[in-house]
Amino acid sequence: MYTNQQLKIVLVDDDPQMSEMLRDFFSEKYPKAQLSSFSSGEKALEGLYSRPDLIVLDYHLDSTDPGAMNGMQVLKKIKERYDDAVVIILSGQEKAEVAANTIKYGAYDYVVKNESAFHRLELLIDKIVGHADMKKNLGTQKFFNIILVILLVAVIVGIILIKM
Repeated sequence: MYTNQQLKIVLVDDDPQMSEMLRDFFSEKYPKAQLSSFSSGEKALEGLYSRPDLIVLDYHLDSTDPGAMNGMQVLKKIKERYDDAVVIILSGQEKAEVAANTIKYGAYDYVVKNESAFHRLELLIDKIVGHADMKKNLGTQKFFNIILVILLVAVIVGIILIKM
């Protein structure tokens, strides 16, 4: 899906090849998106100054540096700072318990790094953008409903005053 929205997307992966593939994917599918990439959770947390629309976070951020924070630790810190942040976890692990734990701690979804990972990411982002558009439209609809109720009350009050 090509969207006209200016999405702010943060990519966090310690594998340079995967990071580059993610950047290429998002640049092609969402050309208006503002992309930020980080090679570690620590750098990502330092660089999260504004609220991004989406964070794609690798689960095994400590694979090259055992002393680094892993994806779960970074997820928890992100959620402490931005409770409503939309975080998608990417991982080579196919264990259901790992996926369940990431969701338990606030991840929007869990995507296994396999041949369908990029397609699944695209579907998830379309869903996220759709939900954001729907919330925006509901807010506008609510505003107009309030205006209509006020106008209706004014008309009824006017009719009552004219009849008196």
